[in-house]
Amino acid sequence: MPNGPLPAEEVDAMSRMRIATRRDLLKGGLGVIGVGSSLPNFLLNTGLAGQAAEPGQRIMVVLQLNGGHDGMSDVPPYGEPKYAEYRTATRIPENEVIKLNPQYGLHPNLKGCKELLDQGRFAVVVGTGYPNFDYSHFEAMDIWETANETERRKCGAGWLGKYLDLTVQGNPDPKLAIGVGFHKTPVLLWAKDHPGLAFNSPDAFRFSGLGDEPGQAAYRRINETAGKSGQVDLQFVTRTAISANAASEQLRQVTSAYQTPIEYPNTGLAASMRTIAGLIAGGLSTRIYYTAIGGFDTHGNQKPQHDSLMAQIDGAVSAFWKDLDRQGSSNRVLMITFSEFGRTVKENGSQGTDHGSAQPMFLMGPGVKPGCHGKYPSLTDLRPDGQFKMEIDFRSVYAAILEKWLMTASEPILGAKHDPLDCIA
Repeated sequence: MPNGPLPAEEVDAMSRMRIATRRDLLKGGLGVIGVGSSLPNFLLNTGLAGQAAEPGQRIMVVLQLNGGHDGMSDVPPYGEPKYAEYRTATRIPENEVIKLNPQYGLHPNLKGCKELLDQGRFAVVVGTGYPNFDYSHFEAMDIWETANETERRKCGAGWLGKYLDLTVQGNPDPKLAIGVGFHKTPVLLWAKDHPGLAFNSPDAFRFSGLGDEPGQAAYRRINETAGKSGQVDLQFVTRTAISANAASEQLRQVTSAYQTPIEYPNTGLAASMRTIAGLIAGGLSTRIYYTAIGGFDTHGNQKPQHDSLMAQIDGAVSAFWKDLDRQGSSNRVLMITFSEFGRTVKENGSQGTDHGSAQPMFLMGPGVKPGCHGKYPSLTDLRPDGQFKMEIDFRSVYAAILEKWLMTASEPILGAKHDPLDCIA
């Protein structure tokens, strides 16, 4: 096919494509590819689905608690006199708290997490945050996902996306980072060389390339002009899109074939955790899995909602770890939880809480140092705005994960030196 301007019908087809340049693709990851028809057949003559897992390859599973979770309910400070004063409608009675020490414990619906703790596979890090809290859901989430307070998503990569860029060389592998339960690739997985995949369910995930002839002709032009004129961006986009299509078929095959005797609860989070367990069992090259549970923005009537969320998390996480044990995979998996922020120390007038500051993080897996880490934020020595003071910079937790679990230098990824918290074995 000769070079030159695209015919009008091909221009129209190109305008309807969701991706056009390497920058567009990397900004949104492969979640922008979405769902729909498969790639044209002439682009499928390739083995670009990515590599298999390396023996003993370590895996990160990240669970986002979306909305800003209430650490004083997750990890109630039952031993603090001010707790009963500040919390009435949302307070966890002392006789219901799963006590970890004389000061604080776990929510009563986290019994499975307590079992993991008894097995030496659960840790609580209290008081995590950063110096200048942002109470916007979107801005705060960007900070946690990029570990960058100033540039945030403008830096173009999430902290785990940066990890993949620095540690994995070669052609883009779409399966290195997978977001389960997302419509588009979350910022955490954004990377410059390895765009992440994202899907609500593996059955729905397919490349949404245009199946009509103008669309196919446009893709042919991309292939030809990329090689002849050095348009590396277009070549990268096309190659990565083909890889995504091949990977999506592999994901569907792996998850549809997965069978387990472990009974997962009938919840959205449990379905996502079961999918992740199946993908781990499938021996994929994936190093990062990311999923989320929403509903934590509890400005009113908080307690029944939060109690339910704790039960959902506990049920899904407990089944997941039992499944990994059955597979023999649990020794190479580390799981963490985080939210964009905590909640206010004091209740509001609607039996709920508002956007807050410091929060606890949960770490799970054989690689953690079990127990309690950090100092619970003071309920008497508060910030001028009445919020908790930060006790541990969350990037110290990230540094520990990077250096002690993922075995890579943290400073190039986090952009500054953060002393690793002693929470990873």
